[in-house]
Amino acid sequence: MAFSDRLRQAILSADSVVVAGLDPTPAVLPPTFDAIDRNNNDLLAGAYADFCLGLIDIARGRVAAVKPNIAFFEALGIPGLSAYARICAAAHQAGLLVIGDVKRGDIGSTAAAYAEGLLGDGLDTARPGRLGPHDALTLNPFLGTDSVGPFLERARLSGSGVFILVRTSNPSAKELQELPLASGGTVADAVARMVTSWAGTGDGYSDVGAVVGATSATELVRLRGLLPRSWLLVPGYGAQGGSADDVAGAFDADGLGAIVNASRSIMAAWKAEKTNDWQSAAIRAISDMNTQLNAVRGKPRG
Repeated sequence: MAFSDRLRQAILSADSVVVAGLDPTPAVLPPTFDAIDRNNNDLLAGAYADFCLGLIDIARGRVAAVKPNIAFFEALGIPGLSAYARICAAAHQAGLLVIGDVKRGDIGSTAAAYAEGLLGDGLDTARPGRLGPHDALTLNPFLGTDSVGPFLERARLSGSGVFILVRTSNPSAKELQELPLASGGTVADAVARMVTSWAGTGDGYSDVGAVVGATSATELVRLRGLLPRSWLLVPGYGAQGGSADDVAGAFDADGLGAIVNASRSIMAAWKAEKTNDWQSAAIRAISDMNTQLNAVRGKPRG
């Protein structure tokens, strides 16, 4: 089954467009892990794995997907990458879609190597040492078509998806992404048009999605119009300031077409509640997010 179809099925099954970001740092580890030596990468990687596995347990059936960010694991070297692979496999075994937040983008031959290592032959976990399984990846298109092409080819072969950075949620994104072009529009618009060409023609959504942040609601609505066949992965909700109203314009009339990521607001919910019961706090954070997003999905907007 193609990624787009699996994503639609996951959303309908969980009645959720939430993506739980898995971005572990020592600061979000709950008191349960206080005894861990945080200067020992092996022990800290084990704590990250145990924490994320606990989040996967409570996310099952409550979210559409999880999005582990590989950077936080790479920071711990080989133990961290082993933890990352373990988390991806556990999430997939739990029936959750896995979006690898890797933001890769490099010249053709290097991109092909990244694509083979991160997507391989798809969701087959039999090959030892694979960093996955990944249902989809995030990609940086700054180097142009030849940096994205190998991923598109591998994704087509494996039934995987990609989410290409178009308009990100970080404060300085506008320095490049909102630059006006002589031909009209902005850099983000040009990238959106490229994504639309890669998505191709046909009915329904393709497996070529786009990352469009929640921190600029007006831009989100405008870019939604430029990306008619792309699922949108919307970061910036929660801790970064985005609200349900801010992301409402990402959804189509059926309440589909977009998924919304939250990381810190779920992972560190125990801090906000000042409780040691971090799993229950995360459940409540996900439940609140589902309630707020489901209230705006598919609503007519004038």
